[in-house]
Amino acid sequence: MMYKKISNIAERELIERELGISYKFPRLYTPNSVIDGTEEATLSVITMHNPNHISYAIWGLLPTNYEGEWSDFQKVLDTLNICKDNLNTNGIFKEPYLERRCVIIVTGFYIYHLYKGSLYPYYVYLDAKKPFYIAGIYNILNDGFITCSMIMTEASGIVGDIQNLNAKMPVFISESFNDTWLGKQTTIDEIDYILDNPENLNLKAHPIAKEFFKNDISYDSMLDPVYYEGIPIP
Repeated sequence: MMYKKISNIAERELIERELGISYKFPRLYTPNSVIDGTEEATLSVITMHNPNHISYAIWGLLPTNYEGEWSDFQKVLDTLNICKDNLNTNGIFKEPYLERRCVIIVTGFYIYHLYKGSLYPYYVYLDAKKPFYIAGIYNILNDGFITCSMIMTEASGIVGDIQNLNAKMPVFISESFNDTWLGKQTTIDEIDYILDNPENLNLKAHPIAKEFFKNDISYDSMLDPVYYEGIPIP
């Protein structure tokens, strides 16, 4: 199971204050409780090409010379996520890993627990509910649009304790490693070290309403905790 939905509910001013840089196009930013990667969603990212501003990227890596529809490519190869162990073995991801790394700004993401034949969604977030950063790679298309993938590692901590359908979780990048991860002179050994030693965030999690799986609802209340008998309570 891939990670297909994340959250970024932080106000633009908070993100800019935390990072000390501004959005390149600030009026385009809107907080969003559920960003659905299956619908050609846009993420806030900081790229190696423009580390002094926050940019926007379409979630789901496309080859730089690709000219077709995003949705058509995703039907053939889902590129929302890539496991860190496959970065050097899959051709579409290897060159971006070496040349075009980014950090993806989020305030939370969603995981799932299977219990007695039913799926229960959980919302995972920081204790302070502040933005945090996921390692990513990106390409720039001929028309200038950026597309990106999240990098995944083995699940641990609260994520590993709850989800039982997936053994992966995002690689978190600490602010102290941002410059190294985005540095054009960073060596492959330094990059691999960051991936092998991701930041250990003080994550929290709680179950949310199963209406999360429906497509015709408002997501405004999806972050609120809902508790069910028999499922893990962190």
